[in-house]
Amino acid sequence: MSFLKFLTNKYGCNKPILSNEIEYEDYSKQQVYKELSQLCKSKEIVRLERGVYFIPKKTKFGTMIFNPMKAIEKKYISEDENIFGYYSGAYLRYQLGLSKLKPNTIDIYTNNETQKTHRIKIANQNLLLRKPRTKIDKFNASVLCFLELMNGIDVETLDEYKRKLISDYINENRITQKQITKYIPYLPDKTCRNLIESEVIYRVPQ
Repeated sequence: MSFLKFLTNKYGCNKPILSNEIEYEDYSKQQVYKELSQLCKSKEIVRLERGVYFIPKKTKFGTMIFNPMKAIEKKYISEDENIFGYYSGAYLRYQLGLSKLKPNTIDIYTNNETQKTHRIKIANQNLLLRKPRTKIDKFNASVLCFLELMNGIDVETLDEYKRKLISDYINENRITQKQITKYIPYLPDKTCRNLIESEVIYRVPQ
């Protein structure tokens, strides 16, 4: 089986491929990178950024557009049931409906970043990657995401509609005061003040 056919069978078209997860026959990492480089030159695969590729899907109408968010999710947020990151900042507020303005830069806390902050670009999307305050997993990602939201929120801008949106997130992710007590020490003191002043803390179940 050719290297390209192997990739197509394993990952499919228009889906992100991370070079560090490829295991093909007895190839070394150097051989894998060499094969990827050759496939890029022949335009049979596309390199989004270092270590991130996809096989373009071609139709009778032309090549389908690849959504870079697929690669961002897989590399920095989650894969299957493994969660290792979450959105934050202005992008999270936009996702939750707390802001109507879609930011140019997506803010992400991820285990796959070792620097305090690191700006990169995947395709045309700007990312601000942040080293997590504590290791992220499927058990704490939602509460850490919530606490980062409260750390960065402007309490003065909250009305009942926005409090309801935050309450919905709390309920959907089953966040409890016990979880908050466990993880809030990792956040600045401002987080606790905002929770109390916004009265959001009173909407969190015990």
